Amino acid sequence: NRTTLVLGGTGKTGRRVVERLAARGIPTRVGSRSGEPPFDWDEIATWAPALDGVGSVYVSHYLDALPGAAETVGSFADLAVKSGVRRLVLMSGRGEAEAERVQQAVRDTGAELTILRATWFAQNFSESYFVDGLVAGELALPAGDTPEPFVDADDIAAVAVAALTDDRHIGQLYELTGPRLLTFAQAVTEIA
Repeated sequence: NRTTLVLGGTGKTGRRVVERLAARGIPTRVGSRSGEPPFDWDEIATWAPALDGVGSVYVSHYLDALPGAAETVGSFADLAVKSGVRRLVLMSGRGEAEAERVQQAVRDTGAELTILRATWFAQNFSESYFVDGLVAGELALPAGDTPEPFVDADDIAAVAVAALTDDRHIGQLYELTGPRLLTFAQAVTEIA
């Protein structure tokens, strides 16, 4: 049974993917600068050691919507396939031109690929970006009145693990959303 590499294994969804794979007894390696062996998107020399003995990868690139991401993630995915990785599950942005280029670059490797496109994570309010503003009593964002279907990172992890472990998801693109639309103001009001 080959190892599953979880890139971004210390992030919101990556942590949950690692936990769910481990609970199923699937050998798992965290792909991060503090992982063993270490993995760093900016240090190509760390990629091959992290891929040693790996059969599948959950790919989460922290800057997938910025210029240059397609070349970086595409190069990694190409190396992964050449290293014997069969399955890739790509967490990607939605509605972003560069994220779509990343998706195509990974498709072009010929990997057994599943793409996950997620909306804003509900955990952004409780585990990262917005916590300090909420605790201080003021969350200032240039969000406007556009409602978002905030999605729970646990739900994303469940879909990622299914895609990593079940052949029925190969070739699929999943748009992951929450159960209802909320503006940022409505979400903050509910939290308050």
